[in-house]
Amino acid sequence: MAASASPMASQLRSSLSSTLIARRLAVPKGISGPSFGVYPTKRISSFTVRAAQTDKPTFQVIQPINGDPFIGSLETPVTSSPLIAWYLSNLPAYRTAVNPLLRGVEVGLAHGFLLVGPFVKAGPLRNTAYAGSAGSLAAAGLVVILSMCLTIYGISSFKEGEPSIAPSLTLTGRKKQPDQLQTAEGWAKFTGGFFFGGISGVTWAYFLLYVLDLPYFVK
Repeated sequence: MAASASPMASQLRSSLSSTLIARRLAVPKGISGPSFGVYPTKRISSFTVRAAQTDKPTFQVIQPINGDPFIGSLETPVTSSPLIAWYLSNLPAYRTAVNPLLRGVEVGLAHGFLLVGPFVKAGPLRNTAYAGSAGSLAAAGLVVILSMCLTIYGISSFKEGEPSIAPSLTLTGRKKQPDQLQTAEGWAKFTGGFFFGGISGVTWAYFLLYVLDLPYFVK
């Protein structure tokens, strides 16, 4: 039986091979394997694009500050502008020569004065006769919450009696006195000044709007 099956299998294989070659099909190894088409290969051309090299030196607009990449800061036309540097150096957070108490009062006055308007115009009682009083009380409550957050941050970040953690060198290497705001005592003064200034700003805004009855839009 095996001897008779062998010539039959070989004859079947030869006939199948001739038929597939005529149809441009490749024959896999084994009779039971699927056949696949054979197509002429196409040559794919490739090319490389290179940037043109010029002899003129390029000017770097953004570069590491002072040429030192390990500082972790970039020097841009905006951050290195004398006008921007003057503006930032006059903010209360960067005026290290001023007492932290006075800096807190300044920041609190600005925040308290500006918080009244949004609460008056967007508060839940904005369409009632109590919009001014409710908005002012809400602004004062937010000042109290912010003061508590500042207190919690100071307790968790600074320890009593430890020196300031602020750097004593500028980016150019010049020595300076460490900022006393980065101490437990300095932060406590800043928090107290912020609370006093914030409540004072809210009171001043309410006085201007509803006691002097000035024609402001936020009324």
